[in-house]
Amino acid sequence: MDEKNVALMAARSAGDYLLEIIKKPIKYKMKSRFDVQAEADVGSEKIILDMIRENFPDHDILSEEAGDEKHDSDYLWVIDPIDGTINFLKQLDDYCISIALEHKGELVLGVIYQPHLKRMYVAEKGKGAYLNDQKISVSSEACLEDMILSADTTTEIEARHVIFNTLLHMADKVRHIRIYGSSALHLAKLAEGKLDLYYKGAGFNYWDFAAGIVLVREAGGIVTDLGGNDIT
Repeated sequence: MDEKNVALMAARSAGDYLLEIIKKPIKYKMKSRFDVQAEADVGSEKIILDMIRENFPDHDILSEEAGDEKHDSDYLWVIDPIDGTINFLKQLDDYCISIALEHKGELVLGVIYQPHLKRMYVAEKGKGAYLNDQKISVSSEACLEDMILSADTTTEIEARHVIFNTLLHMADKVRHIRIYGSSALHLAKLAEGKLDLYYKGAGFNYWDFAAGIVLVREAGGIVTDLGGNDIT
């Protein structure tokens, strides 16, 4: 199988696991006051990693729970086994599995999967972005005051203050503000055209947004820092 099909199969398999494990009480531990790790994070990650290792044993891996696995490869998989763990534990729909692939430092593949809703987002560099095999594109809204801005909080309290101060500054400049609790899902919705803007402050990790960057760009969107510089 090629990289895309392995990513899709891994996401679906991990999603099936999550749909089963959520039916019973789930063990979890607090990594910090604001951050949680559930047994489901570890279980989902193992399914994804096992599938990648089986098909691409020499590829590098960066994953939220397992950390770095390096083989000096030109390929790097970037994995978040559950983005939105707290939402998952509360049995909210707004969580997802996020899998991205870099080749020689460039993001070339992004897969985001919502198991509960069976929504599979996928994008390959130069090939467009898709939701359940239907091509998607970003919003065409051009007027800031009619836009829906989305953002995320973070586990770092000082970064939270910066984010909310920024949102307060934007509150009277946009139509609405949305916070779903999953960075990857925000970017998927942005690529789908359901949101118009997404603001990501400090205090986040690469696995939070790697797959989403591919989706947004392939859907016709722009991803930059606050200075307007491309994010690589």
